[in-house]
Amino acid sequence: MKATLLAMALALLVLSADRVGAAAGSPGQPDPTQQLAVIEQIRAQLGSNLADAMAAQQQLKQSLQDNAAQQQVLQGKIAAVQAKIADLDEQIADAKRHEAILAQRIEAERAQLRELARAIYTAPESPLVRLAEARSLSDLLSRIADLNVAGERAGDLKASLKNDLAAQQAERQREETAREEQVALRDGLNKQMDELRNLERQQEDSVAQLQHKIEETRYELARLSSQSTQLSQQIADMLTQQQDAIIAAAMQAVWTQMQLWAQANNVGQIATSAGHSTQYRFIWPEPQAGISQPFGPSLLALEPPYGGYAHFHTGIDLVEPFGSAVYAADDGVVALVGSSSSGYGNYVVIAHTGGLDTLYGHLSAALVKVGQAVTQGTPVGLEGSSGYSTGAHLHFELRINQVPVNPAPYLPPGAPSPFRG
Repeated sequence: MKATLLAMALALLVLSADRVGAAAGSPGQPDPTQQLAVIEQIRAQLGSNLADAMAAQQQLKQSLQDNAAQQQVLQGKIAAVQAKIADLDEQIADAKRHEAILAQRIEAERAQLRELARAIYTAPESPLVRLAEARSLSDLLSRIADLNVAGERAGDLKASLKNDLAAQQAERQREETAREEQVALRDGLNKQMDELRNLERQQEDSVAQLQHKIEETRYELARLSSQSTQLSQQIADMLTQQQDAIIAAAMQAVWTQMQLWAQANNVGQIATSAGHSTQYRFIWPEPQAGISQPFGPSLLALEPPYGGYAHFHTGIDLVEPFGSAVYAADDGVVALVGSSSSGYGNYVVIAHTGGLDTLYGHLSAALVKVGQAVTQGTPVGLEGSSGYSTGAHLHFELRINQVPVNPAPYLPPGAPSPFRG
């Protein structure tokens, strides 16, 4: 991260300028040449910071636009689901009304049958009397048949009503089940909307913070020419602080985009590819590399703050010759391919099963496209030194549910190697 190292060097230049000025002229008179050189270096660094901050801010503004578009799509889905719920509510209410009508009819039929039976058997002319009064065998058979038909019709009507009621109840159960599914879907969509709105607030805060840095930088640029020979250690310190904030904002912009991508895309369970390691989740993305910096808290001023640490390295840095191939550590789907003047530089992010995302940063070129399915070992880019970088290397980062995690436990143990197992 060259710019940060330059900012640190400016502090030394400030002191040396004062010493040279005191020696070259009369007491209290600085060396104009040395003063001008240091001022121009500070001006260049302030200009670089301003450009990086504006680029990071533009990334975040694009994320805000993407977020707004996604909220609009999500709102449409919520409205459609709510309309389905309302329609199912009407269908369920109709079904309950029909059930009530059928239940009343069944009860009425039962009551009529009870009244008919009571009337028949309590009337002076019971069925036995009516049969006894038959004038002939054919008349007797006719009377018996009439009674049977009447009974069968009553039984058939009762059974038909029961079947209709059972079918109506089954339909209502299906509609209620469908309604429960739609309510669960609506609740899930509302949760996604809440997450998008929370993310939107975070993005707006980041944009506002960067705007403050931009205004601060412009102010320093405007008054730089009027600086005295006490070339302000404060300016050099401010440069380093600015760069930390800009790097962190640029990195966060990438992961904000990743959150938006994950909201709109469900990776699900990715089938394990043929030839995938059977012992380890990942392979080394650069099998012949050396490790120049491990994961975790760092003493290097060029690393931005994270997790309560003043400087934290969120990945593993691997070094091979410039242009070396960088391979996908695991099967997945390419979620992002982007470029930033600060932070990760040219980068690729791959989404994997189980909420795992890997990032490959500081590339000289990406070799994949968004949406492309990749298998473990697929070339995804070429090593480079883009973004804030002190030289050619690969920044390999793993995040699980947006939290940086040490990739080492997922990789074959020991130094980088082509081992798959």
